[in-house]
Amino acid sequence: MSLTETPAAPPRTFSQVVESLGQGDDPKLTLDEVVDAFGDRGLGALILMLTLMALLPWPPGGKAVFAVPIIILSVELALQVNEVRLPRWALKASLSRVAYRRAIGKALGPIRYVENLTRPRLTVLTGAVPEILMGIACVVLAVIMALPVPFGDMLPGLAMMFFALGVMQKDGVAVLIGVFWSLVTAAYLILIWATVAEIIQRLAGWFAHLFG
Repeated sequence: MSLTETPAAPPRTFSQVVESLGQGDDPKLTLDEVVDAFGDRGLGALILMLTLMALLPWPPGGKAVFAVPIIILSVELALQVNEVRLPRWALKASLSRVAYRRAIGKALGPIRYVENLTRPRLTVLTGAVPEILMGIACVVLAVIMALPVPFGDMLPGLAMMFFALGVMQKDGVAVLIGVFWSLVTAAYLILIWATVAEIIQRLAGWFAHLFG
C-alpha cells in the first residue's frame, strides 16, 4: 500500500444503518431510502428492517403497508433472487422520520445486543434449501402479522426477525430461534381459532335455546 492510500472503511453494521436512517432533511422516511441505505446487503437485512418498522405502533391497517413488501421480499428469498425488486408504489411508502427516530431510539440497544450475539455458525441451516423454506415461512408469517388478531403481530414479527438475522449473519442458531417462534405463533393461532369456534358454538346454542 502506498503512502497516499488509505485503508477502506469497514462496512457499517446493521444497527448503524438503522440509526442513520433517522437523520435527513426530508421529514418523511421512504421505503426507497431504506432499500438504498442497505444497498447490496441482501434480502435478510431488508426483511429485518421492514419487520422492525411494521412492529411500530400503527393505526388499523397500517401494518399491511409493510406486510406487502415483506411478502414480496420473502418470495424473492424463496426463489433465490439476488436482486431486490419492489414495485414503485411500494417504494413510495413512508413514515414520519421523527416518529421513526423516537421508536428506533428505544430499540437500538436491543438491536445492538442481538447483533453482537450473532455470528456465522451452524451454516448448514443457512444454505439455499433452508433459505427457500424460510422465505416460504416468512410469506405466511407476514400475512399473519397483517391480520387483526390480538398480539398477532409480535409473535410472527419475532419469528421473521430471527429468520432474517439468520440469513443476514449466516447464523443457524438465529434460524432455530425463528423456528421456535414460528411454532409459538402456530400454537397461538390454533388457540385463538379454538376459542373463537367455542364462542360461536355457545352463541349458536344460546340462540337456538332462546328461539327454539
